[in-house]
Amino acid sequence: MSGTTFFDVYSVLSRNKGLEKAFTISKAMTYVRLATALKRTIIHAQPPNYDPSVPPISLPPNLAEFLQGSVGIKEEDMDTIWTAFRMVAWNLDLSQQSVIGDGMLYVKAGQGMMTKCVNTQCPGTDKILRAGDRAERKIVLYTLKDGAYCHTVYHNNYYVVGSHRHYYSGVPEVIDIGKHHFIERDVAALFLNLMLVSWTSVTNAAEIYNRSLMKKENQPDEWDFVFDIRAEHIWNAIAHLAILEDCEEHGTLLTVTNKEEQKDRLSEAISARNKRFENFGQPEWAHFYKASAIVCDGITIGHPCCNVPNCMIPLADCKKDRFCKNHTSRNSVCAVDICEQPVQPGFKTCGEASHRELDNKQKIRNTANFQTKHRLQRKGVSAPPDEETLEELVANDMAPDEGVEEGMCAQKKTRIKGSFGRNQTSTEMIMARPCGIIVARATSYFSESVPQTVKMLEQVFNVPGSMPDYFIYDNCCSVYNYLQARGAQKKKKDPLLSSTGFPVDAFHFDCKHKKTDTVCQEHCNPRHFKELIDEDGKWYFNSSKCEQINSWLGGYHSILREMSAERYNFLLDELLMRKNRIVKAKLEAQGHLPGYYPGLQHKAPEAEEA
Repeated sequence: MSGTTFFDVYSVLSRNKGLEKAFTISKAMTYVRLATALKRTIIHAQPPNYDPSVPPISLPPNLAEFLQGSVGIKEEDMDTIWTAFRMVAWNLDLSQQSVIGDGMLYVKAGQGMMTKCVNTQCPGTDKILRAGDRAERKIVLYTLKDGAYCHTVYHNNYYVVGSHRHYYSGVPEVIDIGKHHFIERDVAALFLNLMLVSWTSVTNAAEIYNRSLMKKENQPDEWDFVFDIRAEHIWNAIAHLAILEDCEEHGTLLTVTNKEEQKDRLSEAISARNKRFENFGQPEWAHFYKASAIVCDGITIGHPCCNVPNCMIPLADCKKDRFCKNHTSRNSVCAVDICEQPVQPGFKTCGEASHRELDNKQKIRNTANFQTKHRLQRKGVSAPPDEETLEELVANDMAPDEGVEEGMCAQKKTRIKGSFGRNQTSTEMIMARPCGIIVARATSYFSESVPQTVKMLEQVFNVPGSMPDYFIYDNCCSVYNYLQARGAQKKKKDPLLSSTGFPVDAFHFDCKHKKTDTVCQEHCNPRHFKELIDEDGKWYFNSSKCEQINSWLGGYHSILREMSAERYNFLLDELLMRKNRIVKAKLEAQGHLPGYYPGLQHKAPEAEEA
């Protein structure tokens, strides 16, 4: 009876006098779609040996009551209607349907996505999972079509064993982002894409959703918590989406603690992915180009870090702390760099007059919100922080320009500098193929230096045969000198100088490199690398590609600058990976046949072992 006809339905409905006329097509469509959506719930209510491929003869009483009230059916007609439509409901594919608009879904607490136990140690893996006794709970589902909607649901994308959550394979259509909050996968992807293409912060994304997509008519007055989506909800949404997609790509299952707060639950998984990207670069690491070349450049974006020079330990609270956990004692020391005297109560400096003057000057600047826009414009930032971030910074006495003040010491008549806010990491180093595919990035906590650049190059391309033929960089002459000196110390030519050419990019060579610098002119002149120039004298490579990428990255300055190191690294890697997908799709559409070097398509060891 899987191919149920109108006549079949009519024959059953007509058993109840007048029902075949009273039960409208509209009610029938709503009934079938809701009953189909409740299929797993119906299965969970059946005996352990039940065959889930066949609909039961009757509905569980609680679900029958729900359908009766939702569709508007007389109690005496319920069994007849289920008999008429049960095969249709059981075999309907809802993948292309919108269930949300039909009404409030009812899923009994105690049921999840699995109809049978997936715990290999369970003796009843062949039995149907029964509904549990846990109380139902109210939740909000953030959707694209219907705004914020209320339902009663269970864990839809994970199960709990002991103290851990074990997520099912794949990425669910609805993602759990809080105790009472769920979000459609497409909405989470929308927030990520808003950030990717238009530099939208999570705070502004929440504002957009609440003003444009929130539907007040879907929100009952008696609900005991607010429906507005918050910035933290959006962060949880994009973090879960990215991690679950990463697990799906590598064929692994996500397991996290079930004890931590929602905002901390993915910390371990995020840290592991951050480390993988740091050690092995982007998934497009082995992207093919007609000749192996890498373009490198730095951009001044970063995240808060410890005020002690050379310290790379993350801050416990990136919006409040000036020092990491190992250097908290420095909070009691005067903020003026040359001073080691203890601070006075209510100040960040000692009592010396010129030091106190810097402290007072910083407090005035912190309350002068109107200056923020101009400070950021001087830094080349396209937009200031959103209002919520700005208010939090001011409340915490942290100026958006890291709170560095300069003045004169009256006693010694020397210039002094005080660090009253948090330090920021210095530079983000980007390595990309000339076609625009980003290969890797690395954070410089201090000033961009040649040893750091060489270290990044050797780390990213540590697989034999992967080192590029050409490394194009605006300071390649200094890189060449550094490698010469390193080779001289070992009394042999540095291997990098034997395998790789180091041309300065054409723009910087013409505008910023002295013609009297013989090393630069002889060894780093891009015109001496004839293989980089075609027959018409044009460059094969776009050596300014990194600067173009940096102009895009600069739009994230105000979004990233107040993030913790963990979130900063995670989000930046995710954005670069998604940017690569867009670039690769454009290259394919233009017929450029993007691919990978044979035998060098990159897979991180952690992913293979998982």
